[in-house]
Amino acid sequence: MILPFISHSMSPSEFGAASMLTASALLVTAIVAQPLVQLIIRAAARGEDDGPALLRVMGLYCYVVLPVAVGLVAAGLALFVPQFLGVTGHIWTIELLAIGFQPAASVFGLWVAQAREDLRRFVWLSSTSVLVTAISKLVMVVGLNMGIAGWVLSDLISAIISALLAFSLIRIPRAQVRSEHIRYTLRFSLPLVPHSASLWALASLSRPAMAAVSSLEQVGLLSFGLQLAQIAGLILTETNRAVLPGYSRETFPAPTARTLGPVRWQLLAALSVPAFVGCGVAMAGQWIFAETYWSSFFLTGILLVGQAAFGLYLIPMNYLTQTAGLPKYSSLASGAGATLILLAILVLGRTYGAVGVAYATSAGYFAMAAVAMLLTWTHGLEVNWRSWLFGWRELLIASVALACAIAGLVAPVGSTTSWSMSGVSLTLLMGAALLARRTHR
Repeated sequence: MILPFISHSMSPSEFGAASMLTASALLVTAIVAQPLVQLIIRAAARGEDDGPALLRVMGLYCYVVLPVAVGLVAAGLALFVPQFLGVTGHIWTIELLAIGFQPAASVFGLWVAQAREDLRRFVWLSSTSVLVTAISKLVMVVGLNMGIAGWVLSDLISAIISALLAFSLIRIPRAQVRSEHIRYTLRFSLPLVPHSASLWALASLSRPAMAAVSSLEQVGLLSFGLQLAQIAGLILTETNRAVLPGYSRETFPAPTARTLGPVRWQLLAALSVPAFVGCGVAMAGQWIFAETYWSSFFLTGILLVGQAAFGLYLIPMNYLTQTAGLPKYSSLASGAGATLILLAILVLGRTYGAVGVAYATSAGYFAMAAVAMLLTWTHGLEVNWRSWLFGWRELLIASVALACAIAGLVAPVGSTTSWSMSGVSLTLLMGAALLARRTHR
């Protein structure tokens, strides 16, 4: 929402520093909070006897333990670390404080509302977070020109307000907690820590890793391209969130009516959404964003291929973690992609800069999707994958549309080729949607 304004207010090097800062701090959430998400969904959606007690354990952790613990770490950082990766210690401190409050809403509150299909509370939590973040960044970064300091203060304000709203809307269940509930929470969640850290690495590691081997300007251009490509990832992730309760209630052999339709649309969305985002950037990017960021459009085209692979990855992982309840080996898929990206950055980042890292990132997502599918086979999950192939025509059309959209981004900005390829892509996307609607009926 705010990228057009940010592009006119922050240079690529400033934006690179801010993005690197946020990406690095999010590692805390990836390790200490995000692994709880799968268990929160299962406990809230399945309605089993131990569900309220498990939710109480995780709620107290997100609402009380994390803000206090991360706050103590942030205080130590302010006292003993004057600078890290080119950013002063007090800036890191503010960002860490924000990270301590964020899981209350983003991990516990939102996911409980999602699993219970409580749309009213979900909308309140999600919209408040988005609006407060957008407004505070526009005021502090664009209006007051506070730069990186305004960026992290905005994160802190948004995190505190969202946490307070989560406290009031999503109450911790009143249930008796026994030691076995704590042990089960740890047994289920700890194996997901490597998986969550690997997902963080896929989405965010490129920024701090690039900062270590290249200039902040290259980091900024890469971050801008990633932000644009991750619009597709955001839509695919939120679409997946909407169907997770269905996967949690699914039984084997699959698919039953709970997931047959959703997976068909997820397959089409994995190809269509990145294509649509690419068309939008190719056609409107020159009018919306500052010229200093136009070179990022090429990177966006490369990265959108990776987002398509990410959309495909979500489907087998849902069956593995939500339906089968087997999170133990899920980190193998995300870990494979993260390892490939990290090695490629260290090898290619200094020589090829942001372009090399963009190619490596997309390759990492493809590796992740391939390993995720392999895991469903090695675990012997009874999933009839052929049941979705009857819609191959619209999938083929959407694939061609994605290729055309990427061609539009690779072509010179504003050129006839760029406009033509984008127009063809949009036409094909409309055709794929109409065909899919008729076929699924």
